[in-house]
Amino acid sequence: MTDSVAVNNVVNKQVQKPLNVGVLTPPNALHKPVLYNDKEADYQFKQIAKDIYQKENSQKFEKKRKTPLSVILTLIAAAAGGGWLVFKKALKW
Repeated sequence: MTDSVAVNNVVNKQVQKPLNVGVLTPPNALHKPVLYNDKEADYQFKQIAKDIYQKENSQKFEKKRKTPLSVILTLIAAAAGGGWLVFKKALKW
């Protein structure tokens, strides 16, 4: 049989006071709801909707991704090479 060895738990050393299991501690203060008039509430609702729309719109694929420069340069080089071949072929005619 192996003897059980006490493990030094770092978390238990950091706790200042002993934990009270089953004891509920009430909050220091209750949340006070803020009441707005209709105009102010409508303005804030529209502002939040606008912010959400702008964030969603900025995360779209079309806005986020751009064609890499290497792809653009490869397409230009291929078009120039193809144009050169067509030009040489047209001169031989």
